Amino acid sequence: MLDNRAEHSPAVLPVKAAGRAPTGCGGAMRELLRDTDLVFLSWAEALLRAEGIAPVVLDAHMSVLEGSTFAIPRRMMVEDGDYDRARSLLAEAGEGARLGPPRPGPG
Repeated sequence: MLDNRAEHSPAVLPVKAAGRAPTGCGGAMRELLRDTDLVFLSWAEALLRAEGIAPVVLDAHMSVLEGSTFAIPRRMMVEDGDYDRARSLLAEAGEGARLGPPRPGPG
């Protein structure tokens, strides 16, 4: 039996936006935000994907090690080229306070 879990993984789901192809994860990544609120992270990911930005959430499985206390924030990463647009989208949606100061890019 073939293992098809990868084709259903959130990291590889297709993203569709009007007139814009998804960016995927082909470039340098930059940390957009850190948060422990799983509902907010899910909402932010859906918002960005709807606009053609493919975020990646890191540290999602750390709750096993921390005892599910939500002490370790999850990091949402986006491609460097999408960083400013992603920040703007979240700020326009009223979540600018969660972003913190802009993080330096690669290089």
